[in-house]
Amino acid sequence: MGCFMPLRKKTVVSIIALGVVTFASIIICPMIGIVTIGPQRILNDENLRFIFFMIRIPRVLVALFAGGGLAVAGMICQGIFRNPLADPYTLGVSSGASLGAALCILAGVGGSVLGLSVVAAGAFAGALCSIVIIYSFAWSRESNSSTILLAGVIVATLCSGLIMFVHFVGGLHKSFQIVRWIMGGVDGVNYSLLIMMCIPLLIFFIIAWIFMPQLDQLLTGDNIAHSRGVDVRMSRNVFIAIVVLAVGGIVAVCGPIGFIGILAPHACRMLVPGIRHRLLLFCSFLSGGTFLVLADTLARSLVPPSEIPVGIITSLMGGPFFLFVLFRNKKHLLI
Repeated sequence: MGCFMPLRKKTVVSIIALGVVTFASIIICPMIGIVTIGPQRILNDENLRFIFFMIRIPRVLVALFAGGGLAVAGMICQGIFRNPLADPYTLGVSSGASLGAALCILAGVGGSVLGLSVVAAGAFAGALCSIVIIYSFAWSRESNSSTILLAGVIVATLCSGLIMFVHFVGGLHKSFQIVRWIMGGVDGVNYSLLIMMCIPLLIFFIIAWIFMPQLDQLLTGDNIAHSRGVDVRMSRNVFIAIVVLAVGGIVAVCGPIGFIGILAPHACRMLVPGIRHRLLLFCSFLSGGTFLVLADTLARSLVPPSEIPVGIITSLMGGPFFLFVLFRNKKHLLI
């Protein structure tokens, strides 16, 4: 019930402003690109109307939900690990997905599985395989947040080494495909991929919302949370499972897109400090989704007629901002 406690006027204004910015980005960004499409041109030109409704709108929606999902997943990781630098990819999910995609590219397989390309399906399978290793630590009685976090770092490092090996033996063409996939992007999506990505995200958001009070308690430490009636091990494992579900679905469709899981939750804590995790979940979704929508708009507009992979934009924008926050005031990084 923490999110329903009376909020300060400044907090309410900040949340409303964040919602307005998100809504404006959804309306305006589909019109911006290599070719600007205004309302009048949409009505009069059938080709531009097709581009607007069948290409740009699903692209913006995928960016919104992917960015929002990564932001909420990052918020959860920072909570369960009590580490301000934790993000969804700390668990090795991204590296596992990238290795699965790289192996599919190296094998040269084509076609689709349940509506996903084989490369995307391989990425999702790689994410699941990486988490099997993590869960072997999570289910151990002696496991704690530090153990699981260290296991994720080890898995990520191992997968990165295998990706470099695949990249080395793959030849020029396949190496380029692997590198391009690892850069991430929301180009080439459609409504079918949007729906497939949103199904695991919907499950993720529902379960995350239910378990947010437990995350509030986990921040006090495992012993204190346990004394307050929280099943620490079960709650942590549930959070890890839903993060993998969400991030696996996002990475399968968009590839690995970094920094959002770290950047968005911290930006929200600066914007509306002191709020509980249920409200922080909502704010993180809006800020992460808006950030990726704006980054993708820049990616398809800066160097026409080419498009920059959106993962490059998020790194170029997110890295300096995060360093600025780090050196500006370290107390903003505290959970």
